[in-house]
Amino acid sequence: MKPAIQIDETFPGTYEVEELPELPGRGRFDVPVFYFTRATKTRPEHDGLWLKVRPRSGKSWVGVFGFGYAEPPAISRVLSTPDPDRVCIVSMGAYIVKPDQPDLWAEIPIMPGCDVRPVSEHQLLVFADLTRLAAYGRNGLVWRSLRVCWDELKILTLAGDWIEGVGYDPTSLDEMRFAVDLRTGCSLLPSPVSNDGKPLW
Repeated sequence: MKPAIQIDETFPGTYEVEELPELPGRGRFDVPVFYFTRATKTRPEHDGLWLKVRPRSGKSWVGVFGFGYAEPPAISRVLSTPDPDRVCIVSMGAYIVKPDQPDLWAEIPIMPGCDVRPVSEHQLLVFADLTRLAAYGRNGLVWRSLRVCWDELKILTLAGDWIEGVGYDPTSLDEMRFAVDLRTGCSLLPSPVSNDGKPLW
């Protein structure tokens, strides 16, 4: 049996979410089903994370959140957001959904979703893919960083107003470090340079 999905409730929310491990015996649900997915060559019900969402006001519904990237290091997770009326579903990619109006949703421009950290001091969710970071706040996307490493991005610490980590560096035996300002998404360390001294990103 696969482990239950992680549900992070750092921020208060006006809804409840539960994972559905299997379809009901009669083959259909007694609540509406919504699909949140990219175009896929397979049937969408075979290619996503199934969740039941119960908003404080409004009717319950089932969501199928399409996998944006089918292999590790991508993750699947449910998180509350700085907006109590929106929930974040990381299903290899990342979706922000309004529980009482499931047709109102958006994707975070991160692919694949390899990490996500709630930062209550800044009222942010910080997302990571393999090379970049993005931050989501109460009013939507706050920033998206430029590339901060070549590949294999790993968040190590969030301290004060910055986020630090490491990533793969093909030019060295050591991992390269990065540091990003949580308020702006700007890098606090210089970009690597080419042989002629020009920044690579």
